[in-house]
Parts: sequence; C-alpha cells; structure tokens
Amino acid sequence: ETLAGWRNLLLLCSEAYWTGFYYKPRIDRELLEKHNSGLIAISGHLGSELAYPLVEFEKSKDKAHWHRALEAARWHARTFADEGTGPRFFVELQRHIPEQNAINPHLLRVAQELSLPVVATNDAHFLKAEDHDAHDSLICISTGKTKDDPERMRYPPQVYVKSPAE
Repeated sequence: ETLAGWRNLLLLCSEAYWTGFYYKPRIDRELLEKHNSGLIAISGHLGSELAYPLVEFEKSKDKAHWHRALEAARWHARTFADEGTGPRFFVELQRHIPEQNAINPHLLRVAQELSLPVVATNDAHFLKAEDHDAHDSLICISTGKTKDDPERMRYPPQVYVKSPAE
C-alpha cells in the first residue's frame, strides 16, 4: 500500500527465508505484528490460518474449528487494522475446486460477523491454460517424482491466470 509497506514486505520475505525456513519460507505472528505497517493482507488459500479450520469445520461440523477460524480472522483484522487509508485485511474467496467452493459460505459468514471486506481472487500457479503440462513436469522434477506416480503432487488445470472475461 505504501513505501513503508514495500520495505516491510522485503524485510518479511527476507526473514521468512533466512530465519523462518522450514521446508518452505515462513513468518510468525510476532514478526507480522512488528512489520505490518503499509501492507494489505488477504486471508489466503485452503492451507491458510483462516481457511484450513473452515475446511475442517466443513468436514466435521466441530465448532472448535469454527472458533479457531474466527480467532485467526480477528487477529489478522487487529494486526492489519485501518491506518486511516481504508481496510488492510480482506477475506479471500476463490472458486476453483470443490473444497474451496464448500468453504466460501463460511468465509462470507466470517467476513459478515467481523465486518471485514471480501475480495475475489484467482489462484494462479502458471500463466496460461496450455502451460499446465509444463508446470506439472516442473512439479515432478522439484519433488523427485515421475508423472506416472499416483501419489505425487498435482495441481488442477484451472489454476492459471484468467482473463477478465473468465
């Protein structure tokens, strides 16, 4: 959102790789609390701190998962509170795969209960639809698997950058 936000983003990315790396780069809440100024945040994909408990809630209807999701949303809303420039934390909706579609109503409920703005996004792991096979090959190479391995990681073909019409 601002130059301060850009600097904070660079610092957070660097810290994620240098001090938070565990299989993947990571940052914790303490670091985000210290360096959130000027940043805009969205709630994230199915594995995020907000969405994952909602996936579990959808499967089990266990209210503990619902409360975990609400707590995560509240924390992010507080951390990315309005600095006088408008909302800085958005609940993210996507419409790609059944698991995401199943939790979208729960995400909308979280947004409504906490008066949070909503943003629709498109999960993108490759640029064009026709790039799916090349991306699939890269995933096999990076994970040390072959394309005929039934247990390997796969991305759905619809996670490419969509046109405005799409």
